[in-house]
Amino acid sequence: PGVCHGLAQATMYTIRATLSEKEYALFEQLTTDGVNVLKHPFRTGRPQKKRFQLSLVQGEMYLYMYLTWKGKHGMQGIELASVQRVAAGVDTEVLKRTAKAEKADCYLSLVTVDRSLDLCFDSPLERELWESTLTELVRIETEVRAKSLSVDASPAVSP
Repeated sequence: PGVCHGLAQATMYTIRATLSEKEYALFEQLTTDGVNVLKHPFRTGRPQKKRFQLSLVQGEMYLYMYLTWKGKHGMQGIELASVQRVAAGVDTEVLKRTAKAEKADCYLSLVTVDRSLDLCFDSPLERELWESTLTELVRIETEVRAKSLSVDASPAVSP
């Protein structure tokens, strides 16, 4: 428990030190009440407003950070460390199929190996805030994961 508590503190310190004031305010809102955003479906259906929250899940070596929402089959989420890129605009197959051209600058996608999470915001400014915040959080998650893996892979030093 002490290692995980220290890791949680280090992660939170890094997040606070990295994010701007506006980004950190969004981070706090996502980790407490959540934020309603229009989500475009991955397969079929209409876009729907969903309440998105950031969840920190304790693992053995580090915290996993997920962007979660309630779906048809309960809570769903995307692990931020699995996000390969954060893309603004109509960039994915889902949005090419479902997006409205006049709102092109309001779309944001989190792209992983096997899917995308496609969101539409009320304004380009709101999209930009989410884009910068999620880009930084994905970077932090990826770096923390890479560091912990390199520590795990280090050869043991014998006396």
